[in-house]
Amino acid sequence: MHNPIETKRPIRFSKDGLTVYVTLSCGSSVTIDRDDFDRLVTEGLSMNWFLSGNGNGRYYVSVRHPHFGNTVPVARHIMSAGRGQVVQYRSGDRLDLRKSNLTRSKGAARRSLRG
Repeated sequence: MHNPIETKRPIRFSKDGLTVYVTLSCGSSVTIDRDDFDRLVTEGLSMNWFLSGNGNGRYYVSVRHPHFGNTVPVARHIMSAGRGQVVQYRSGDRLDLRKSNLTRSKGAARRSLRG
């Protein structure tokens, strides 16, 4: 049984149930693996996602973190990226948050997360 999800925007599931499409505040949709989606819901992360910029023309799918009160990039949360790690998008599509599109590696993030 699936837990009820509080969101201001629609969430759709693929026919096979393995992919989830989360609608952003701007109307675009983010693609995410179902297992990661379920984990984020279980952890209490809001599904009210939005695009936030880094000031250099790059935008990231972000959410307000319920425990820290700050804005975090969803891709970093999915990949459990910590300090000294960067998350890259294999296809360059920042709306594709499936693990097959994300890589985590050592490196300095261009923007620090405050928490």
